[in-house]
Amino acid sequence: MIKKFDFYLDQFSKWGVIFCVFLMLTLSLINILLRQFEVTFLWIEPLVRHLVFTATFFGGALATGNSQHIKIDIATRLLEKAQNQNLKVWLQRIILSATLVAVLILLSSSIDLMHLEFEDERLAFFKIPTGYLLGIIPFGMGLISIRIVVKILLTFEKKVS
Repeated sequence: MIKKFDFYLDQFSKWGVIFCVFLMLTLSLINILLRQFEVTFLWIEPLVRHLVFTATFFGGALATGNSQHIKIDIATRLLEKAQNQNLKVWLQRIILSATLVAVLILLSSSIDLMHLEFEDERLAFFKIPTGYLLGIIPFGMGLISIRIVVKILLTFEKKVS
């Protein structure tokens, strides 16, 4: 059940990156082509910047799910030669839990930032409040935190089987 959920999270993240990159490339190409006719849509460039930001968080969720994210795991490297698998699994759980705490702090801070931006009542392109655009950050941090929780749960599943 957890593996299936992890698979769907992975697919969601993968297709999110693909969609964002495709849309970024398409909009950028349209913008470049329209410049030849001296036509400019002012909303394209800020939208592309936000799509880059969104693709980054989808990519972060993919990297987290595949254990390819940036990590400092000196203890894990020291224990690679150790024969005690149980110790390795518990160390992995501790490292993932510490990572989860850090990501949850970032998630909380990003929600606070989003609320502050709503109070400011500034508008972006298409008269979209900037708070909604900053909602990309809590969404991305939330997605990454879910991936970390799933990875922690998978360490318990591996032990059972």
